[in-house]
Amino acid sequence: MNRTPIEVLKNITILSALSPEEVQNLYSHMMEESFPKGQALFNEGDKGEIMYIVLSGAVSIQVNTLDGDSLEIAEITEGNFLGEMSIFDSSARSATCIPKCDTTVLSLKSDDFYQFIRKKPKAGISIMHSMLKTITERLQHTGAFLSDMVTWGEQARVRAITDDFTGLYNRRFLDEAIEERLTEAKSNAQDLSVVMIDLDHFGTLNNLYGQQTGDTVLLQLIEIYRAIFRKEDILARYGGDEFTFLLPHTAGEKALELCTELNKRLRSIDTLKNLDGNLKNITASIGISCFPDHANTAADLKKLADKALYEAKSAGRDTTKLWRNPEGRALMKKKIRSIKARNSIINNVIEAIVQGDSFLIMGHQNPDEDCISSMIALSLLLNKFSKTAYLMIPGKINQNYQYLLNICRYNAIQIVDSSEKIPEKVSTVFIMDTPKPEMKERFPESEKIFGDKSILKIEIDHHLEADSAYIGDEGYCLVDEASSASELVGMLAFKLNNRQDIIQEFNIHEIFSRNFVLAILTGIIGDSQMGKYLKTRKERWFYQLFSSMFNQRLRSITRKDSNNFSTMNEVFSGLQQLSQQEDECYTQIMSQRVEISPLIGSVIIPREMITRMREVYDHETIVTVARYTADSLAESSGQLGLIVYYDDKKDSDLIQFRLRRSHSYKKLDLRSVLKEFQIENGGGHPGAIGFRFHNMEIPDLEKHVKTLISGLDKIMKSSQ
Repeated sequence: MNRTPIEVLKNITILSALSPEEVQNLYSHMMEESFPKGQALFNEGDKGEIMYIVLSGAVSIQVNTLDGDSLEIAEITEGNFLGEMSIFDSSARSATCIPKCDTTVLSLKSDDFYQFIRKKPKAGISIMHSMLKTITERLQHTGAFLSDMVTWGEQARVRAITDDFTGLYNRRFLDEAIEERLTEAKSNAQDLSVVMIDLDHFGTLNNLYGQQTGDTVLLQLIEIYRAIFRKEDILARYGGDEFTFLLPHTAGEKALELCTELNKRLRSIDTLKNLDGNLKNITASIGISCFPDHANTAADLKKLADKALYEAKSAGRDTTKLWRNPEGRALMKKKIRSIKARNSIINNVIEAIVQGDSFLIMGHQNPDEDCISSMIALSLLLNKFSKTAYLMIPGKINQNYQYLLNICRYNAIQIVDSSEKIPEKVSTVFIMDTPKPEMKERFPESEKIFGDKSILKIEIDHHLEADSAYIGDEGYCLVDEASSASELVGMLAFKLNNRQDIIQEFNIHEIFSRNFVLAILTGIIGDSQMGKYLKTRKERWFYQLFSSMFNQRLRSITRKDSNNFSTMNEVFSGLQQLSQQEDECYTQIMSQRVEISPLIGSVIIPREMITRMREVYDHETIVTVARYTADSLAESSGQLGLIVYYDDKKDSDLIQFRLRRSHSYKKLDLRSVLKEFQIENGGGHPGAIGFRFHNMEIPDLEKHVKTLISGLDKIMKSSQ
């Protein structure tokens, strides 16, 4: 044979849907056998329990005619199967199979096949469906054979994926189905609820009344389950009196409604009413979790549904609990589902602006272009209402943003250093471009302000999923899919511009002033790299609109001797320029470039070098230059750029990773890297991600980076 058995198996049609791991697993159940020409594999009438796959040679399938002659009805060649009926029924052979030349086969016993599909039900079902299709084509002129195959195949399929007693799906099938349904939910931006059910005191019921009564109750439950839930819902018996259901296209609140009705229906079962015992009612404790509100992995969804189930038991049983985090909010940020919901949130924010008197505007630690720009754009918007606005800015920020702060000073917007106290009590806090609570800018009164329920917290952000979490008050989170937080401020301004009643009440001359447009455009440019990373039609529309507005205003009011930027390219160039100190920092960082992969430009900065650099440069400079370095590495490699460095001990105990793709390389959404490597502490957008580990987790940084890059190479090659 020129090909190995595994290579033959991989090219067999009935196994085409199997993964390499599943093919290898199936092969481990097989035996390789050789038959000389003319020696029958089996004869018509023999007991059947083995199917064969031809590795080399050819086999003649023959039946006996009424006059005693042999008639060849098919020839089975390399890569095809025969004797498959025995896998399902162990019935007598319906034909004789004789090698037409020296032939090598793989044999698979019925028991071994069922052992395989019990472990891999999805793979087993795929094989049987492919067999059925092949048998249909091979035996379309023999109706009896086809009818038997359909019957046997269906029986085997049902046995592989269902619980024998209840007829519900079994645990093995559920564990595979939840991964599939979750992938579908993510692809189609749909909800998926996971329901865990535990019957209350079912062990006591069996002890009091016997297993037969317990079985009767279980069958009554199944009838109620099927009446309440839909055909497309996956109802599975997880074991004993435990059940787990998957409800596609179902939000958590709807699942809660269905399960509350289920509890009500269970109480109506009267099987125990007249029996001699103190347990009279059938009840259940039920826990629910939902994608995307609570988690985005199957393991986390099951874990949180189980926690909700525990809460239901702790609450006295006979109840349903939908998972809530300690603050009662969904953990993970998700895009706003409807225009109606978005308009409702925007109207709430506008009303808060109208009614509020003093505002604090803050962002995240080490603010970038979009964070600074969105804060300033919002400050300018509040300024049009003659409201008091305090802009919380770190003591030292990148020099490239200085022109934006000058705009604030010219517009009487008060800048407060993050180390200072706020001059007076504020009524409302805006948190801008901040993925999760622990990333908020720190300042002396943080705990006091965020612990004060009378102070309204409004959030504007575009970071979704990953390890994001809401910060603002419910109904006041303008958190949605967008190129940047600045784009969302722009959307807010458009809605406000349509409120002529408010425009007239506050005598607002112009919402889209030159400086406001400049701030919005700067944020969009900074996060999208001059529009190169815009994903949706809406994002491109906003970018083009603000670009056009900005250029129109420049033509009409910019003087030649002005120090302001006069074109979009000048804005972008200004954001990218490095100061002399940053140039020196960049040169030192690039001296640590390592050649690990031609596809990935890489820099690894050792701990001792960071310690020396921090004696010269502050933390913000190093972070800024690190971002720039990742960009430069990506462009020079044409694919990806990776920079890895330790935070100095005075800053944190973390190792920082920044990964960026070049403008020309768009085949890989970098957010998938976080999922592939199961990285929890990280996030970003398709063109750039950042993640971090505690330095105790990585004893050998260079070895860890090499392993990471090797994995990235494989991902990149698979995405070609």
